[in-house]
Amino acid sequence: MGNAARLGKKVVVLDEDGNWRGCGTAWKLAEDGYAVTPDPLIGKELQRSAADFPLPQRLDSLGVDFICESAIKEWTSKGSTVLSLLDQSESPVDAQSLVLATTNDAQYSLWRDLIEKNVDTINIGDSVAPRQAPFAIYEWRKAALSLIPTENARSTANPLEHNPLRHT
Repeated sequence: MGNAARLGKKVVVLDEDGNWRGCGTAWKLAEDGYAVTPDPLIGKELQRSAADFPLPQRLDSLGVDFICESAIKEWTSKGSTVLSLLDQSESPVDAQSLVLATTNDAQYSLWRDLIEKNVDTINIGDSVAPRQAPFAIYEWRKAALSLIPTENARSTANPLEHNPLRHT
């Protein structure tokens, strides 16, 4: 949303996860005046939550078109060819831009740079692998507790020395 990409007025949002990343993107683009066609089941991970009914209603009121039980077969400069997963029929969708809401990737370049400089590190959170916040918080806590010297350890011992999350 940093305006790095210049989108056409008609946009297809492919929501790989069915969570707020795709839903929120579709919502924001629709509010900004883009004609949006989201993933076949927008917000599948948000079902049976407080957002389950207001979200699709709001997207509908913004003019978002829903194409259900389908997959994008092809993307060209004229838009996409959508394949029905029900009857295998194909339909064109006129659009100038395709927005992908996909899974996260681990971003560990800083950790690698520190390792190359022989800096003691503990790699946690999304640097190890994409995670939801509770898992990253647990990992952070585990790493922090590993830095506390135990009663049996000498006070001069390096707490990173025996850490299972530490790069060796």
